Amino acid sequence: MKLDFQTYYDKVKGCYLGKNIGGTLGAPFECYRGIYDVDRFMQDVSSPVPNDDLDLQLVWLSAVEHEGRKIDSTVLAEYWNMFIAAVISEYGTGKNNFNMGILPPLSGYMRNPNRDSNGAWIRTEIWACLCPGNPALAANYAYYDACVDHANEGVYAAVFIAAIESAAFFEKDLHKLVEIGLSYIPEDCAVRGAVNLIFDCYKNGDTWQEARMKLFKAFPSSFGMLLGPWKGTDDVVACKECPAQELDSEIPEAVHGYDAPWSMGAIMIGWLYGEGDFGKSVCIANNCGEDTDCTAGALAAILGIILGEKGLPDKWKKGCSDKIATCTLRIDWYLDAPKSISDLCARIVKQTPIISNQKCSIMENGAYEITAADEFVYKKRKPFGLTFEEYRQEDFGGVIACGHDTVRKKYRAYTLLVKFDEDLALVKEGQAKKLTVSFLNQRFMPQYLTIRLLEVPEDWEFIGGTERCIGLEQWHGGYNDNGVEIQFIPRNLNKGKYTFILEIADNGKFDKNYLPITFINGEGLIRY
Repeated sequence: MKLDFQTYYDKVKGCYLGKNIGGTLGAPFECYRGIYDVDRFMQDVSSPVPNDDLDLQLVWLSAVEHEGRKIDSTVLAEYWNMFIAAVISEYGTGKNNFNMGILPPLSGYMRNPNRDSNGAWIRTEIWACLCPGNPALAANYAYYDACVDHANEGVYAAVFIAAIESAAFFEKDLHKLVEIGLSYIPEDCAVRGAVNLIFDCYKNGDTWQEARMKLFKAFPSSFGMLLGPWKGTDDVVACKECPAQELDSEIPEAVHGYDAPWSMGAIMIGWLYGEGDFGKSVCIANNCGEDTDCTAGALAAILGIILGEKGLPDKWKKGCSDKIATCTLRIDWYLDAPKSISDLCARIVKQTPIISNQKCSIMENGAYEITAADEFVYKKRKPFGLTFEEYRQEDFGGVIACGHDTVRKKYRAYTLLVKFDEDLALVKEGQAKKLTVSFLNQRFMPQYLTIRLLEVPEDWEFIGGTERCIGLEQWHGGYNDNGVEIQFIPRNLNKGKYTFILEIADNGKFDKNYLPITFINGEGLIRY
């Protein structure tokens, strides 16, 4: 299967116009609990409506334009720290952790009650558009992105949506697309449970309102209680389509921040019960309430990819501004944020041959065509031990499987993985601590690596010393990974934060790489 440039660009434009349409439609109802019958924009849309769902992707665009295929969680966290002004909820917690030296994915997990919420899956479109027809690669970048400030269900939702959006450039069938998305996330996660529940409701003949209530009872959301029952606002007064509402006693109380599973269910409600109609689908997603701009925006983006700009209804295209208004960014010349959807899409497609270079070829007329991956459905692999050939193709199965306890950093000669114990970056007086440092050889030749710990606290006891040497074979020898365990006992803790440096020297080469590893004095902590 192949996609020529014009068709590809039309789908990218459809994606972001859809994102803008859904985000604008849902903006007045975000954070409220209610059930509506809205079938049009309810507010004045003569000016663009700012939306963090799109803002955050402008920062990722800048990262891609400046760093190319070298982006990973640490690079994205650095851009996040530079350009994201918002410090609310998981956005702020991720930044705060990173500023302390806590690297992703630990930055998205530690002391983060909103790690299962919605801030990551809302910004996946850029990865899908840069990796069209390659859901494995899109899911990989979505993981790198999400774990900056999320973990667990917040990450699974981002991976799920990114894989669907990437596959939607070549596949239109709803059931096949959802199957592709589910194949990238754990069997027992709540995101999968919520999606499967809505499919069962639809199959059993429930109305979308009944499906919504079953979703609330099985996977309660806290998002709609941020502002409480919908009563109308200055911009949109209560009316027939969105009447003032009271608390529904049938809806159970939710754990604060545990919102991604419910939101995935709401997207499925809109998609299934909308039965292929763009406007009906997006409106139903919005009419379920809660994080409305996000659920309506994500579904509209998926449908926008499938339909392309040309296939979007004029009612919705003409009713929404092409201009981009931002609300969470620190603007400067280095970021150079696009001012319109057209500008954003034009800049994204310029980066696609760089990010998807093995799937994208330049044609004689200067345009390009994209070839889809041979198989959309992801085959599960072990987190480590990929062969050189598999890894070189960047079908990064292992990345998603690493979890919130493993820092992953890719260098030219190898990929480094640092796995923390169950206390993650916390250290306690006299309590043994263990790190597992693993390497995946990326060279087509054996290597010896010398590992040294620099700037270690004098009073800490390092079992086996602070220097090791390990060998890496190349894949033809049967394996290309190896690692060591670093064990130490912290003593005389008198500071809140400790950082030592992991130095890796490639023997016989001039390469040396350095990774700072930060620990927090956990004595007396209540929340971590």
